[in-house]
Amino acid sequence: MTGIGTQYKKTTDAPNSDHYDELRALEPDVLRKRFKDFETEFLNSLELSINGQTQVLTLSHAKIDIIGYKKRPRKTILTYQVKLSEWPKTLAWQYGKIYGDSALRWQMYKKDEYNWSQWQWLRNGKPSSVIDINHPEPLSTTQRFLQFTSIGFDHVIPKGWDHILFIVGMALSSLLWRQLLLLVTTFTLAHTLTLGLAMVGVVEVSARIVEPLIAFSIVYVAIENLMTHQSIKRKSIVVFLFGLIHGLGFATMLKEFEMSPDSFVTTLIGFNVGVELAQIVIVLGVVSVLLILRRLKLNYRQLAVVPTSILIALIGFWWGIERLIN
Repeated sequence: MTGIGTQYKKTTDAPNSDHYDELRALEPDVLRKRFKDFETEFLNSLELSINGQTQVLTLSHAKIDIIGYKKRPRKTILTYQVKLSEWPKTLAWQYGKIYGDSALRWQMYKKDEYNWSQWQWLRNGKPSSVIDINHPEPLSTTQRFLQFTSIGFDHVIPKGWDHILFIVGMALSSLLWRQLLLLVTTFTLAHTLTLGLAMVGVVEVSARIVEPLIAFSIVYVAIENLMTHQSIKRKSIVVFLFGLIHGLGFATMLKEFEMSPDSFVTTLIGFNVGVELAQIVIVLGVVSVLLILRRLKLNYRQLAVVPTSILIALIGFWWGIERLIN
């Protein structure tokens, strides 16, 4: 509605970011009315083809969440319908590039009942292939694994700034590879545990609690780097506890895919592998900079660890206060 597309990493970078903030603060009923004025432009960027014919989409329902935390997009569900003159056999879908990636699935007929297909992840505005609705070609285990590995990586780099800062803060704590390996492994085990439990509905915590805690976990890890003597045992315990919280944050996003039971394990493992690959990239980047400074016989702690940790702590504190207030 603002024309702020995926070319901007942050809405504040866009020249009309004030318009975005204005819309983000509107009550659902008011925003729904404003969307009606924009709907024609929105529909011009979409294309649904059934049996080779482009369909006219008609909005039947718009469900918009309450305002909530204004720095994060709120969930909106737009339900469109079409009138068909014949039984649908094939479909193709294209979503405007400006609106980001599109996750596509459809309901298919099989053995006298309707079932949901597996997800297709469409990037950069590319259209889907022509899909046989009743006899779709299912994703193989390998394809599903690779798809969610990519989603997991993308969720951290470049989108997960709070997660990135936490990993940077953790990587700044030591140049001893055994200690770093212990911390990263501990964090991985923790967020994998709560992610899995949250996905099956065993654990459920409101994002209004999880998001501020994630922000303040960044502050704690950064401040701890300013201390000269740190117990690796205590630090591992703290990282494990914070990992549990970050896992709940991952679950919030992954739940939107509503995975079927037969694909749950593959999806969960693939997503986690993507997250871990992103974490490894971050850790290697931080450690490489510190090693270069040390090889140049410079005081890497005073030049990099201390100022970066202070900056991370300030950012995390600001995020935490914002999330509490909103």
